[in-house]
Amino acid sequence: MQPPLTEPDASSPGKRRLRRLDVALLGTVLLAAIPVLYLAATQFVEYDGYCYIFGAGQDRWSKLVEWYGQDPHPPLYYFLLRAALHFGTSHLTYRAVSILTGLGTVYLVGLAASKTMRSSLAPVLTALAFGLALPTIVMSCEVRAYMLCTFFLLLSYCALLDVLARRGATGSLRARIVFAAAAALACLSDYYAFFYVAAALFVSALFGTLQRSESRWKAVARDAATFAPVLGLMTYEYFSHGEKYAVMQGHLLSFYYGGAEAESVGEYLLRNLRNLFNLFSPWPAPDGPVFLAILAGLLLAAGVALWLLRRLGEPDNRAAMATMLAAGLILAQLMLAGALGKYPFGGLLRQQFLLFPFLVLCAFFISDRLFAAIPRRAAYLLAGLLSLAIVVVSYWRFDAFPKVKEALMTEQIQRFERLFPAPAAVYLDRFNLIAFFLHHDDWKWEFDGQAGSIADVDVYRVSRGERRMLVFRDKRRWILDCGDATLYDNLAGCMRSRGLSRIDLFRLAQDEAPWETGELSAYRKSVTESAGAVGLCVQELLIQDRDVYAEVRTGGCFAPPQR
Repeated sequence: MQPPLTEPDASSPGKRRLRRLDVALLGTVLLAAIPVLYLAATQFVEYDGYCYIFGAGQDRWSKLVEWYGQDPHPPLYYFLLRAALHFGTSHLTYRAVSILTGLGTVYLVGLAASKTMRSSLAPVLTALAFGLALPTIVMSCEVRAYMLCTFFLLLSYCALLDVLARRGATGSLRARIVFAAAAALACLSDYYAFFYVAAALFVSALFGTLQRSESRWKAVARDAATFAPVLGLMTYEYFSHGEKYAVMQGHLLSFYYGGAEAESVGEYLLRNLRNLFNLFSPWPAPDGPVFLAILAGLLLAAGVALWLLRRLGEPDNRAAMATMLAAGLILAQLMLAGALGKYPFGGLLRQQFLLFPFLVLCAFFISDRLFAAIPRRAAYLLAGLLSLAIVVVSYWRFDAFPKVKEALMTEQIQRFERLFPAPAAVYLDRFNLIAFFLHHDDWKWEFDGQAGSIADVDVYRVSRGERRMLVFRDKRRWILDCGDATLYDNLAGCMRSRGLSRIDLFRLAQDEAPWETGELSAYRKSVTESAGAVGLCVQELLIQDRDVYAEVRTGGCFAPPQR
């Protein structure tokens, strides 16, 4: 039987229940904000986060568009981060988009639970478990688009649940519009929303075929009108930008089938199912029989939940079944994409996070039905014990999480500043541009064109107070080879283009092997000879491990000290 489509009056029990739920969910959001804000204010910002900050903070729109074109993610997050940067350069500012949308997802998880669960207690518990879970806290502090995408994805899903509950009624028009708009925004935030849209399309089509109160052709027409703009946007995004990035990424090879290990498809899937489980579980599972037992237990629990939800004539059962189907379909798509080498299955937390809210919702279906079946006093007692367990486990996990305040590469940048306390110009490769920027993010960066006729080198005027310097960004080289003669052709051209007599190199290593015997001295020789071949000399040269700090001049040099 369909739920009533008219809104209850302000004094009705249903309206009062919704108000109590809103108050409880907002309280849960405030509780979840405590660890999020603490970690966001104190934890260092990752290298990839500063890539976004540098790109979004460009003083010219053309450079922002160029930066986006080199990034394997959609553009929406860049524009929102750009707006946030107007409020300063603190860690909280950088993380503001993720913090706000992360806390919003806590509320939306509770809202989705209220549409799928019978008890008034279960939605609050679900939101509490999701909001205090370490994966949610960590993702809310990422300077990345994943939490923004998850927010729009959940907003879209809440609307989809309304569509499924009101299928065939004119009252579903507003819900369909919200679903399509939020799904489109999710797709503009991150490409993993594609998996969600595909799952939502399958669920909607399946429930449409089961619909008896209207013709199936009308159901198909409504679904086509709802999904067509979203699918059109996805098609455009994929072929205009995303297709070239749907390949095996070098730093994630172990999460693609055949990427790094010789194994069967079954072994690959089982290995990364365990990795996926450990991303979300408070207690990591070891490999072998223990994980197989856990997997069997999860499958059994899913079977019990499906049996409890078998009566699809009841609206809350339909919504809960849709959630379980969506979770299963998203997981199946991730597994298939990993097997085909298109997306890293079981990869980093952020790449798998879209599954987490659906899994948390599914985890509470059995407890919800139990709450609804037992006496109210017993239900409140059980809910209190579960809440306490959630808080204790969450605190334990958060306390054990490594807290690192110091910015990345602080020791290296301090070494560079001791050598060159007031550099007039610094030459950087693509990797070290961000390494240098994350210690100069509170300086003003202004694009100043190309370095003369050298098309692959951008020049920035960087200033703070009375201090000024030029930064040359080599767009072709990921890591400088300081023994490469062509590098010094670039350096000479850069100095001529700006009338400089010296330029400093800041080159930190990335995953490079230690020096072999005699290799270091040969490298020093190649540096000085390569510079001399184009009329330059190396005035200062410090090689620390594989990091290189150097001052290159056009003339008037004496022999550099051996460091």
